[in-house]
Amino acid sequence: MYKKGLMKKLISPEELQIKIKILAKQLSDDHREDKTPVVAVCILNGGFMFFTDFIRAMPIDLECGFMRVKSYVSKRKQGDIQITKDLEAPIKGKHVYIIDDIYDTGNTMKAVVEYLRVKKPKSLNIVTLLRRENSPILHLDCAYYNVLDIKDEWVVGYGLDDDNGYCRNYDTIYEV
Repeated sequence: MYKKGLMKKLISPEELQIKIKILAKQLSDDHREDKTPVVAVCILNGGFMFFTDFIRAMPIDLECGFMRVKSYVSKRKQGDIQITKDLEAPIKGKHVYIIDDIYDTGNTMKAVVEYLRVKKPKSLNIVTLLRRENSPILHLDCAYYNVLDIKDEWVVGYGLDDDNGYCRNYDTIYEV
């Protein structure tokens, strides 16, 4: 386990909240005149804190759904993508926002988009808290939004965990 005082603070809670509210308002404005239902899909476990703050900042009616997708077998080592909890909310004909903590290799998002596309949503949109600057750009035929770019740091906090599953509850993002 890491000690907060020994980690480098990368993004403060205040900075996170301001940037999240700006993006949430921007996306909400896109739906003000559109009567098509909106579904926000949280990718568990890492996306839960960002998801909660993001949808609270969206002043529109929306439905919430959850998926659990596992991709990392250990720190910095990605394995096969596994959907361990399926989305229960129907999404056919709806605007869908897939909300996750970090866009890294793009493999998880690619698998989720391909999986959900079969369910025939009106649109699929990707929203992540973080994106690594060196992450590959995948052409998934979706709108993509992220709150902040980071370099190649390994980060914990605000939903992102360490090798042992700790640090998700920190309100700050730290570099380790």
